[in-house]
Amino acid sequence: MIRRPLSRALLAAPLLAASLGAQLPNQGPRDPLIPVTPATTPPGNDTTGYWQQRADYAIHAVLDEARGAVRATGTLTYTNHSPDTLRELWLQQHLNAFRPGSRWSAVDEKEGRTRFQKLAEPDYGYERFTRAPRIDGREVRAEYPLAPDSTVVRLALPRPLAPGARVVVELAWEARPSTTARRQGRRDRSFDFAQWYPRVAVYDRHGWKPNALVPAGEFHGEYGTFDVTLWVRDDQVIGATGVPVEGDPGWARVAANGAVPVLQRGAYGTAGAAGVSGAASGAIAGAARVTGRLPAGHRAVRFRAEDVHHFAWSASPGFVYEGGTYVRPARAPRPGVRTWDTVAVHVLYRGDAEAFCAGQPRVQPCLVAARDGWRNGAALRNGVSTLRWLEEVFGTYAYPQMTILRRLDGGGTEFPMMMQNGSNSAGLVTHEGGHIYAHGMLGNNEWQSGWMDEGLTSYQSDWQVGETRPQLAARLARAGDRDPSAPADSALAALRREKDGTARARATAFAAGRLEPIGTRADAFRDFATYNTAVYTRASEMYEALHDLVGDAAFRSFLRDYYGRWAHRHVDRWAMQGSAERASGRPLGWFFDQWVNTASVIAYALRDARVERVDGGWRTTVRLERTGAYRHAMPVGVRTPSGWVVARGDAQRDGEVLEFVTPERPDVVRLDPYGATEAVGVEVVLR
Repeated sequence: MIRRPLSRALLAAPLLAASLGAQLPNQGPRDPLIPVTPATTPPGNDTTGYWQQRADYAIHAVLDEARGAVRATGTLTYTNHSPDTLRELWLQQHLNAFRPGSRWSAVDEKEGRTRFQKLAEPDYGYERFTRAPRIDGREVRAEYPLAPDSTVVRLALPRPLAPGARVVVELAWEARPSTTARRQGRRDRSFDFAQWYPRVAVYDRHGWKPNALVPAGEFHGEYGTFDVTLWVRDDQVIGATGVPVEGDPGWARVAANGAVPVLQRGAYGTAGAAGVSGAASGAIAGAARVTGRLPAGHRAVRFRAEDVHHFAWSASPGFVYEGGTYVRPARAPRPGVRTWDTVAVHVLYRGDAEAFCAGQPRVQPCLVAARDGWRNGAALRNGVSTLRWLEEVFGTYAYPQMTILRRLDGGGTEFPMMMQNGSNSAGLVTHEGGHIYAHGMLGNNEWQSGWMDEGLTSYQSDWQVGETRPQLAARLARAGDRDPSAPADSALAALRREKDGTARARATAFAAGRLEPIGTRADAFRDFATYNTAVYTRASEMYEALHDLVGDAAFRSFLRDYYGRWAHRHVDRWAMQGSAERASGRPLGWFFDQWVNTASVIAYALRDARVERVDGGWRTTVRLERTGAYRHAMPVGVRTPSGWVVARGDAQRDGEVLEFVTPERPDVVRLDPYGATEAVGVEVVLR
């Protein structure tokens, strides 16, 4: 294969890679790394007065397997619902992160990882315009302010865009995933397409929010409708965001056990079977506009997705299909958006697992992750149980389908209606399914506030399997062990050791200065490991603390209010805080301030413990003092021969005296005896 010079391969002839400096909107030296005012939430932390922009895409794309790329044309119809007059559009071409010269590669190089920075033609990924964009029919210049990184594009508008007005942007581009898979990828005839089209950045109360794609942080986009026609080889099988409204995604041909796929062609009010032929002719015409001819041996498949902020897809002739339907209980709480009585669940895994896993150092685990762990309904059951659990936690799923497919990369990545996973583990499906709620339908800025997404879905995954601190504390209380830190039940004892070990490790990390605030912008963390600890683990511990603070009933009400009020809208810290305050009936700004804006731990001490005989029993007094920066309504318990009696301190008081009156003489007073928080291990023996 001919290898072209890198510089020529990355640039399209009529376009300008302008140098505007390295500063992007909301990312200047004076812009806060942690938001100090709401980006999307109106005053009152409610939806009254809320607005968001709208981005509708119509795309025609041909998968050119010989080049490993798609050639596409499309239109972006952008509607300005803001009160501001706009003079520019910012787009993101994030597929350009997976090649030399990108900021992603620079971060990898700095932190000692080798992935994309040394790839040469034809192995690196790219997304480039094949002709200059047109806005309302006028050609505009694409400017790349971060060159040589070209993940962020600025387009000057030919005329100002007034509030309530819209523009139509005509786009033509080519997109190629890299051979090193990471959130996207290609291998032989298998392709994972994410971030593959010019994606308009979000504009909110703070202004434009474009970001270069780096290892830390991911997606943020405007909601709209995607109408996407894909031309692929006749033997390709496709999984995608959205519903296939015409053409054949290939599922029936490769269905295991003769299953009949649920296509839901009329889910969005589009043409059913009677109208397919006319719509298909439109797809063929669209493909002709892309290629100049009709590709022989190809077929068109058209997908439609409404109320989504991203469209991703995968294709492989090696996929096998299994599918079914999730029928929800009639009593399920419904958000204030459109829902369906049933949800189609589509599963695609590797029927070609032997070839897929050839050359892997551990073939058998690869076979399980690619095929054996998925088939015979295993993945389908995980999808249905995930939907059932998430509807219990948040409310009714507001899309007509969920697709779970085996991608080239390990791990998992979420998209509206779809997850691309490296295995079918129940925990991974629940985690990525949680993302479809916590990011797909609740559109937080994952790049700015990953704690709202990664932390929340990490917590709900642990919650589903009973491994959170509030659940541990409740189980220990029911068990009635004399020493809840060493329960007789081996499973409880193992979970308690794990939680207490985590608490000690967190205190050590804090003392060593290794913690950073979870609200920090993704690219501003010291390194990728610190980011992961903050937005996954530490943020999950924040939700654990909130759950313990407000109680189970209020915590469940908080999540239902948050989803029901904000589904298909952009959310920020203040939207979440408002829902938590409504559900709990108490102000919680102090709680979110400490957990989001600072890096510390919950730490309390017990002092001056005394016990004395009184009428009717024994009175124990102890002084509870806050020694760490974080406040919490700390549980304190005294142990009598009949068991533990627990009371809580006031989170707003730095020191207070707690009093217990018990019919029997206690022998021990202990901080948080059941391990409901990270502040454990403090005990005073009563004399």
